[in-house]
Amino acid sequence: MRLSILIPMYNAEKFIIRCLESLVTQNIPKRDYEILVMDDGSTDNSNKIVADYIKEHSNIFLYSHDNVGAYSTRNKLLKLAKGTYIYNVDADDYIAHNTLNHLVKFAISNKLDLLGFGATVTNVHDQYETEAFATTPKPLIITGPTYLEQNKHLRIEIWWYLVRKEFLDTNEITFNNNEYNADVIFTIQSFLKAERVTYFPISIYRYYQSQNSIMRSTDIDHHRKRIEYSFSMILDFSNLINYIKKSSINNKDIIVDNLCFRRDVFLFFLIIRMIRNSFPSGIIQKKINALKKIAIYPIRTDIGKENNSLKYRLLNFIINTPVLLLSVNCINSYLKKLKLFFMKSNTT
Repeated sequence: MRLSILIPMYNAEKFIIRCLESLVTQNIPKRDYEILVMDDGSTDNSNKIVADYIKEHSNIFLYSHDNVGAYSTRNKLLKLAKGTYIYNVDADDYIAHNTLNHLVKFAISNKLDLLGFGATVTNVHDQYETEAFATTPKPLIITGPTYLEQNKHLRIEIWWYLVRKEFLDTNEITFNNNEYNADVIFTIQSFLKAERVTYFPISIYRYYQSQNSIMRSTDIDHHRKRIEYSFSMILDFSNLINYIKKSSINNKDIIVDNLCFRRDVFLFFLIIRMIRNSFPSGIIQKKINALKKIAIYPIRTDIGKENNSLKYRLLNFIINTPVLLLSVNCINSYLKKLKLFFMKSNTT
C-alpha cells in the first residue's frame, strides 16, 4: 500500500461525493492506495451517502464514532492507515484529477519525508485540471529546517503535502487536542524533524470556499469557540518557538524570525476577530495580559509594512495600543447593540 488518504467527515453531505470522485479519478491503481473516511458523528446524510458510494469502490473504507472533533478523528485515522505515505484531505474540498501517481512515485523513489505542492482557493465546483508535471523542473530536495528557513510565508494547513507514515511514527508526531488549529503545530513539528523535503509548484489541492463556509458563519458562539482555540494555538506556537531557540538546529535564528512572523500574523487577525465578534473588554484585557507575560504583545511584526497598506498600519497601531483597542471594542459592541435594537423595532 503506497498511499492512505484520510478524511474526517462531519455533516458533509453536500460535498463528500465531489471529494471522493476527485480522489478516485486518479492515475494510480486501486490496490496501491486506500481512502479512509471517518464519520465524526454527522447528523445529516453523510454516512449513508458514503456507505452507498463505497459499494462500487473497494479501496474506500468508512468508519464511524461519536463526535469528538476533526483532529481527534485524524489521530484515529492515522492509526488505521496502512500506506507508506499519508495525505490528509478535508471532506468539503477536492483535488485535481490524475495527479496522485506522480506525487507518490516521486516521494517513494526519493525517500522523502514530506512532499509539498500547490493549492488553489476556489468557489468553483469542478476545477479539476492542473499544470503538466512533464513541463515542471525537477524540484530540489532539502531538509525540513532549510524549508522553514527559506519560506517565511509557510502554509500551515495539512492538505498541501504528503508525509511518510514511518517518519510520523518514529518521531511520535500526532495532532494535539486543539480541535480547530492542531494542523499548525503538526506541520511545523513535521518540518523541523524532516530530513528530506521537496515542493512541486503545481496546484493540486482545491480549497473550496462557499458562501456557507465555516469561517463565514454568523453563529457567534461558534466563532467565539474558534477564537479560544486559536488563542491556545498562539500559546503552543510560542512554546514551540522557544524550543527552537534552545535547540541546535542550523540557522535557527532565521527560522525563529520566520515563525515569529507567522505567529504574529495569526495573532493580529485573531485580535481583529475578537473585536468583530464583540468579545467582552474584560476578556480581551485578560488575553492581552497573558500575551504580555510571554512577551508576544505588543505585536512586533509591522503587519502594515508587510502588506504595504495604510489600513493595516493603522490597525497595527490600534491593536498595539490597549486603550485604543478597548475603546474601539466598546464602540463596536455599542453599534452592534444599537443596530439590533433598530432591527427589532422595525419588526414590531
